[in-house]
Amino acid sequence: MAGLAISLTLSACGPQTGVEIADAGSAAPGVTSTATGEPTMSATVAPAGPEPLLSPAPSAVPAPQAPAPVEPVVPVEPVAPSLQSFTFPDGHISFSYPAGWSVRTERGPGRDGPPWQPVEAIVSDGTGNDLVRVSSGADGIGCAGGPVHRTVLDKADAPGMRQADGTTPWFGFKVENVGGEDWYSMSLSRPSNFDEGEVNSGCGLLVMENGGAMVGAIFNPPPHLAFPSREAAKAWMGSEQYSQLKALLLSVSYS
Repeated sequence: MAGLAISLTLSACGPQTGVEIADAGSAAPGVTSTATGEPTMSATVAPAGPEPLLSPAPSAVPAPQAPAPVEPVVPVEPVAPSLQSFTFPDGHISFSYPAGWSVRTERGPGRDGPPWQPVEAIVSDGTGNDLVRVSSGADGIGCAGGPVHRTVLDKADAPGMRQADGTTPWFGFKVENVGGEDWYSMSLSRPSNFDEGEVNSGCGLLVMENGGAMVGAIFNPPPHLAFPSREAAKAWMGSEQYSQLKALLLSVSYS
């Protein structure tokens, strides 16, 4: 038994067959020895490299939307005012006036009575205000006037009313100053009645083939009180009423 124990001890202390133990200075990488000479294994960790660059997942891009169809712009046509027409009993002079207005006829003043007594058509608006007077069939002897200073505020050719001599009257809105007082008129008259400056007040009588005719607006208050100033008269020219009266006078025609 003693010999066996010695043998085992020597066997444990002697070199192991097939096992080479390197010293600390020559130890292979990853292998170290302890103080007892027992080799131990250590893991060698490679240095971490840079993180791989990953492309971000593409974000969802909404599909392009087709543009909404553009509705064509249809211009709004101005609505023409509804008109009525009036013709004198003899069938010669006629005119148009706004719906809602009215016309009544009267016998005008005449020198010798019928057939030279004119027929007057009085046009009133929807509230009953008399606005226009058109006379037809007067004796046509003419009229006279005195010196005035005239300023024409508006004028236009009125081709529908050709006179017996072939001349065409004008439409005009004017003011005549007499003795420092302004008198306003809107009428159809011969072109010479719209000359400006120091003139004689014109005669508004038109000589037609069926006799004399007069066409003009009725101012109420009277012409010399119609407007407080010329600026007020010019402002009225931008009103609907002025446009209606001008259109009515320009529509007067003779056949």
